[in-house]
Amino acid sequence: MAYITREDGEHFVIPSYRDVLSAKKTNLLKREIMLLSSNYGEYITLQKKNADQYEVAFSTETGYLLGETIWNHFKRPINLIYCEAIPNTTEVILVIVKSGSVYLDGSFPIDSIAEELVIFKTQQINFDIYVYGDVPISRTPEPGKFTFDASSVKSFNILPTPAFPKVNVVKNFQLQRVDAVLESKGIGVFPIKNVIYGLVAIGLIFMAYIFITTHKKDLPKTIISAVNPYQTYVNTLTSPAPSDEIFKLTRKISLLLTVPGWSLVSVNYSNGKVVAEEKSEGSRTNVLFDWAKKHDATVDILPTGFFITTTFPQLNRLPPTEIHSLKAVLGNLIDRLSYVLQGNNLTLLPAANRGEYSEVNLALNLNGISLNTLNLVGKQFQSLPLTMSKLTLTFDNGYLSGTINLKALGN
Repeated sequence: MAYITREDGEHFVIPSYRDVLSAKKTNLLKREIMLLSSNYGEYITLQKKNADQYEVAFSTETGYLLGETIWNHFKRPINLIYCEAIPNTTEVILVIVKSGSVYLDGSFPIDSIAEELVIFKTQQINFDIYVYGDVPISRTPEPGKFTFDASSVKSFNILPTPAFPKVNVVKNFQLQRVDAVLESKGIGVFPIKNVIYGLVAIGLIFMAYIFITTHKKDLPKTIISAVNPYQTYVNTLTSPAPSDEIFKLTRKISLLLTVPGWSLVSVNYSNGKVVAEEKSEGSRTNVLFDWAKKHDATVDILPTGFFITTTFPQLNRLPPTEIHSLKAVLGNLIDRLSYVLQGNNLTLLPAANRGEYSEVNLALNLNGISLNTLNLVGKQFQSLPLTMSKLTLTFDNGYLSGTINLKALGN
């Protein structure tokens, strides 16, 4: 569900995409926001995280951010879990905040909540937990309910009344059109003061030029050929971000799971192209062909089975402006993945020296995870110097197994 409408008519949105962007150069910030907006929606919120960063959320609909609104209601604790039963349904509202940023929010089936929370079993995070109604989270062990270790609980609060119907909306969490938000923050607006300073500087430079040209001497003429030794590094990372690719892929897989009378067997992905094997559960091929036509896909009948081929648009990243230690990149990636996947799932090949930088090929092994977990895995790749060459998945009773092939770059 992309939004939840409260009884009083307030519209609470689960954004299509969240990210943390650099605030150092406003022209680059505006460009990156506009690029992301063209892909994730024309409505955004923009919050200053610190002196160098903005938190931004994108949506195709207007309304108020669900997770941030709930978080604000509980006085913005550093780590928060809120779970509220939705009346007359088998779903709950779940909001998870980690290190002061919304990690997950939305409405989820009750039987999927334990899967969303199990990754925190191995983490040393002290959550303020708030629950209301018959939810699958308990303070002490109960059959069929998820219980946190005592070391992970800062406080556990059972609310007497639901919070969602009475949370106050906050203007800063209202999704508005991207151009209006940028203008209100002074990002990309015409810098009149800078122009005045620039004109003064030009005048001074002109006066200096007149002085120099009247007292000049001939200098030796040299030709300098400059080659950027990091150009290959820049070119490699000016490519689609793996986090963005996996986000789009999970949405495409969700769509492929809706073919009537057919089940998804496997998915192979590379460079924006998805090839999915489908198996008939008693349905005829005309259903498969009709579905493919309706969703701008093609069907191939091969000796090994029925395959649907579809694509999605790619969005290149902005060129990188810095390079990190390869060891630090790998360590950061391993730490992030430990929040989502249990055990050591990453296989590294020896690093290859490319002159000014090195690169290492990685294989991330997935075993029996959900589609939501795959999306969370993709989020761990955000802002890291990684590229993804391919992804292969097989499906068994709704669970995914397979491999993500990545490349990490650094010095």
